[in-house]
Amino acid sequence: MKIKPMIAAVLVLGGRACFAQTTTPDVIASAGSSSATPNVSLSWTVGEPISETGVSSANYLTQGFEQPQTIVVTDVTSPVAGSGNVTAYPNPFTSIVSLQNNNEGKTLNVELTDMDGKTVFKTTMVNKQQQFDLSTYSSGIYFLRVYDTDNKLVQTLKIDKIK
Repeated sequence: MKIKPMIAAVLVLGGRACFAQTTTPDVIASAGSSSATPNVSLSWTVGEPISETGVSSANYLTQGFEQPQTIVVTDVTSPVAGSGNVTAYPNPFTSIVSLQNNNEGKTLNVELTDMDGKTVFKTTMVNKQQQFDLSTYSSGIYFLRVYDTDNKLVQTLKIDKIK
């Protein structure tokens, strides 16, 4: 009658062995993370030991967890040709950035956006030179978009705020 306990032990241990394996991919890397929203997912790794890509005319095969992704740009807003003549200084800056409007007598609308595309502030520039106090904003890269009075993009300037 020792057969029943033996069969029970085999079934229990055999059942546990089935749960020991996973079907999700594992990454062996020194650092990495992933994030997802309903529309976009992003993952990255640093120091993944094996990564090789083979490309043919129609396909590509990559060893390793991270796969390349093609980004297609569907819309680009072009500045109005020849109408942008605005400079920002100093760049990089710590608290105050100056904007120089080299277009004589033209009123310009200025919009500051962060790297996420969120508008930080908007203002109208009537003077030839105007200063903006950005000391309350965090360090990073910002974009100054300059528009004419018809709200057509004239120029985009990249400015860098440092501590």
